[in-house]
Amino acid sequence: MVAPDDGLPMVWAPQYKSRALTKEEIEKYVEGYAKTAGLCKAIGVDGVEVHAVHEGYLMDQFTTKYTNHRTDEYGGSFENRYRFAVDVGKAIKKECGEDYPVMLRFSVVSKVIDFGVGAVPGEEYDEIGRDLAEAEKAVRYLQDAGYDALDCDNGTYDSWYWAHPPLYMPLNCNLNEAEHIKKFVDIPVIVAGRMQADTAEKAIAEGRIDGVGIARQFLCDPEFLTKLKSGREKEIRPCISCHNGCLPVAYWENSGLVMDIADGAANCALNPVTLNEKKYRIEEAGKKKNIAVIGGGIGGMEAARLLTLRGHKVTIYEKNGRLEGVFIAGSAPSFKEKDKELLEWYKNEVSRLPIKVELNREIQSLDELDSDEVIIATGSKPKAPDIPGIEKAMDAVDYLLGKKEVGETVAVIGGGLTGCEVAYDLCLKGKKPFIVEMTEALIKAAGVCMANSACLRDLIRFHKIPTYLESRLKEIKDGAVVITTKEGEKEIPCDSAVLCVGYDSNAELYDRKKKNVHVIGDAAKVGNLKTVIKSVYDLVYKL
Repeated sequence: MVAPDDGLPMVWAPQYKSRALTKEEIEKYVEGYAKTAGLCKAIGVDGVEVHAVHEGYLMDQFTTKYTNHRTDEYGGSFENRYRFAVDVGKAIKKECGEDYPVMLRFSVVSKVIDFGVGAVPGEEYDEIGRDLAEAEKAVRYLQDAGYDALDCDNGTYDSWYWAHPPLYMPLNCNLNEAEHIKKFVDIPVIVAGRMQADTAEKAIAEGRIDGVGIARQFLCDPEFLTKLKSGREKEIRPCISCHNGCLPVAYWENSGLVMDIADGAANCALNPVTLNEKKYRIEEAGKKKNIAVIGGGIGGMEAARLLTLRGHKVTIYEKNGRLEGVFIAGSAPSFKEKDKELLEWYKNEVSRLPIKVELNREIQSLDELDSDEVIIATGSKPKAPDIPGIEKAMDAVDYLLGKKEVGETVAVIGGGLTGCEVAYDLCLKGKKPFIVEMTEALIKAAGVCMANSACLRDLIRFHKIPTYLESRLKEIKDGAVVITTKEGEKEIPCDSAVLCVGYDSNAELYDRKKKNVHVIGDAAKVGNLKTVIKSVYDLVYKL
């Protein structure tokens, strides 16, 4: 375990260290919490939640042994480490009255192996943060300090994917720990973290928890509860835990933070209306048009949906026998159950709206169409590097769709998001993948939230998937790949090779000279789901 003597390293930028607060500063913080709660009460706020012993925040750093190296009354013993949080609770009660509700955000178990190294689900490890035994004692201690409810999850910044669970984390991933600590308190226990409505309803009905916290799902579909109550579950746009819109904070070694909020604010990758309600208010178009959409993937279906809601007459032309596009491959892994739900949501939206769909219809020329406007949503196509033996490999889409079989040992060429997901999927299927990546870090890309990338990297570590960084593919042979590393050439035996080296836009039909022809999504510029849907919104509101 790392034991820094010169200050705690910042998880996202370890080159920066934090100093210890003075006792005078701690007292000012305590006073600040109390005065702020008092102001809230004065303007009619019914209660407050202290965002505190949670996720590696300041109070959480005080409570855990691996981050608290103090030798005064705020360090060492259990009581000293929790003194800050206890003092805040008591100070708020003194300021606002004993009957004023004060909740506490609380991470039950830290799930930390070492600084910057989290523990993934199912991993056996020695906890250096708060374990379940300490949590049992802590919740009772905090209740006695005056806190009236606990809003629970797990994790710290070292294991951020427990507090902000991405798609690789199990649904309802924090429920077990929250249920457990409820046995040790008399106050309500709430839990958050990919909570599903049916599971939450059952757990509350059985008294195992008292409530659930839901955030991202409401960003994705603000009518979530209304649709749920009225039996319209199929109309709920599901959150896919991508974090691409709501928390696009990327990090890789030596990079520091990389924020992807070019549009001015974090929102939702699937629902750009979030925080842009005035800009994207759905209103009928002044002039109704006949619009052709070429391509029935996510971009094409989203365009057709929005255009129809604005009163246009829309036809989707899809060359294959079903709507879904390349996203059907992207949603193929077993851990992408919400991606599969999203596809079903889109197909349901298209079917319930007056959208005409022509399947098995490949448009060869725009002259075939009699439309006022044409939208090209033909997506992208895999890159094929000019390397000897490249014909022996398969691209990621063919692997994910099961079009080609892989052998026992598989070379995954490319350690970006797709490559790491493919390697993890292969591992879950009992295969033996290894990753070849040309840069110095896995998933070196802006727009991929650190919670997602750190989780995937820790899963790769846990499953012991060999990784060759700063390495390039030189040749694919029968039964092996040849790569170039910093140490020289290396031949690695393998049965198959899967290419995950990126994509090129596929917009062969696009004619810039025609003002009524538009291109969206990956067909315009390869990006992610957020950029695809954002490009749709920006176009649709101009037509």
